[in-house]
Amino acid sequence: MATSLLTHEDTGYEGLTSHGGRSMVLKLMILAIALWGSTIQAQDLGSSPDLYPERLRMDIETLRSAIHEAHPDPYRYRTRIELDALIDSVSAGVDRPMSIVGFHGELTRILNAVGDSHCRLDWPRDYADHLRSETALIPIQVRVLPDGLYVEGELKGFRSIPIGSRVLSVNGIDADEIVERLMATVVTDGANRTYAERVVEREFPWRYNSFIERGASYRVRYITPEKEEEERTVFALTGTEIGHARKPAGASLLPWGARWVPEIATLWVTLKTLDPDSLVNAGQRADRFLSAMLDEAKKNKAKTMVIDVRGAGGRDLAMAEMVFAAVAKAPFRVLDDMMVRSITAPEQRSSHLVPVDFYASTTANFHTSTGGAYRFPENDPRLGEYEPLPKAFQGKLYVICNGGTVDAAAALVMMAKRGGRGRIVGEETGSNAHAFTGGAEWLVTLPNSGLALHVPLLSYVPAGRASGPLDRGEQPHHRAYQQPGAMARGKDSIMDSLLEMIRELQ
Repeated sequence: MATSLLTHEDTGYEGLTSHGGRSMVLKLMILAIALWGSTIQAQDLGSSPDLYPERLRMDIETLRSAIHEAHPDPYRYRTRIELDALIDSVSAGVDRPMSIVGFHGELTRILNAVGDSHCRLDWPRDYADHLRSETALIPIQVRVLPDGLYVEGELKGFRSIPIGSRVLSVNGIDADEIVERLMATVVTDGANRTYAERVVEREFPWRYNSFIERGASYRVRYITPEKEEEERTVFALTGTEIGHARKPAGASLLPWGARWVPEIATLWVTLKTLDPDSLVNAGQRADRFLSAMLDEAKKNKAKTMVIDVRGAGGRDLAMAEMVFAAVAKAPFRVLDDMMVRSITAPEQRSSHLVPVDFYASTTANFHTSTGGAYRFPENDPRLGEYEPLPKAFQGKLYVICNGGTVDAAAALVMMAKRGGRGRIVGEETGSNAHAFTGGAEWLVTLPNSGLALHVPLLSYVPAGRASGPLDRGEQPHHRAYQQPGAMARGKDSIMDSLLEMIRELQ
């Protein structure tokens, strides 16, 4: 049942003493019942402790076996002995009935020890469907910045809380505690904090509901952009209602786009994804876009190009190669090495969905490496050298990235930085700078909880040398974050600052 979207100021309490007050009382009673029903409904799935320890331990063993058998780099941050000791500890701690959410949290401890964002869990289908469409959610879009949690928008079509306000608490829970608790639910590459921040931003209403609290209303205390402390109660919204409240996507929201800035002879290129299927679904072709982009740069005599891949992903590294070839000045490589540990199809199990094509294409030409891994042969074309496009852009290059820049988009950032081709602006990438996983994967449904475990099969070692810590993403030359004041004005402060810097340097 849908819940009300009204704040306290919109309920019209003065109407209770006027003509028709009885009607208003009846409406409020109906509203209260609806809200109570929404709260109970939200608790039906995911919160009841109906999963018994013996069965949950069987799921833990299924997870253990899949990681040891198939993951290409499971002992990167912990030895096998240490990882098994942690799994044993988690298993011993599961000594009482648990909810699906509670068990998810226990398994996340194991996956964070593996330290691979692609080795992750999906909710069981019934819980995921319920959470996506029927569950009452906190209708707030947020931004996690270095100094706190900020409101970036409300998902119900109007602004009861000013955009750019810093959240102090929700229902009395401190905002910093909320952020830390939610970030602990995200599996990251190593100790990459920025990736967890971007995931929390993107999935805030759903993660808040699963891991913080469920309710029909949320009391938000905040500081406005004008530095005034206020409090507002917002009412829950279902995923279906959130979808109805969103503006329809138009041509301006195509995955790839370019903007010419004539006063500084700069072409700003926005690549929201490097996933080829997403481009095809939007009616765009990468080769045609890049060709048109280079033609426009040449026609306008562009001096500078900015490639904005904030929040971009895509697991086909050929897309990174294609984009970088359009701006490269010299031959380049995408990868130095690839590794795999599972080269023979496992025995058939109803709980395991394995990529048959992947095993059909494997050969005996792998080189045995340490830790039971196999390296791809040096003549594999994916490890080869690529040439720039004949009309590749040769001017100054900037690449903007953040913690949501992963996989192929992160590889693009790495090539631009390590080859000295461009200056990197923003945050560290979400994918690890020294090695990250991808490609084909196992999908293992844990038989008792129904949680679905993704186990990637390939490990990629990016070409060149990373300069940052072993457990972090590629580091930018210039660190930059969105400013709350700019958010309140609907501006992109990183874009504005970079364009101003380009202007001053010319």
